[in-house]
Amino acid sequence: METSKTNTTSVSQTFIISGIVLLACILLFSIDKDTHGFTDLLKPGNLAALVVYFTPTFLLSLFMFSFVFRNKHQSNRLMLSLITGIPAGFTLVICMMLWIRA
Repeated sequence: METSKTNTTSVSQTFIISGIVLLACILLFSIDKDTHGFTDLLKPGNLAALVVYFTPTFLLSLFMFSFVFRNKHQSNRLMLSLITGIPAGFTLVICMMLWIRA
């Protein structure tokens, strides 16, 4: 009986991606001029913005890890998906906000 190797994302890789994306979102919010401490990040408006930034960025990074860079070595896949997914996700969210606002 033959076994085939599938390219599925394991739970640990998903947690690593989500943790790094969450840290990137917190870093993005920490450079805001109105954020003076961690308690400012826990305000309802900032939590809503965190969800708006985190969700597409996480999904884009996970998509890139699972499908775009699937032929790369495991550690290279993770780094490439984060290096390209985080800026692309932030840019996508900002462009969508500008498009909705216009």
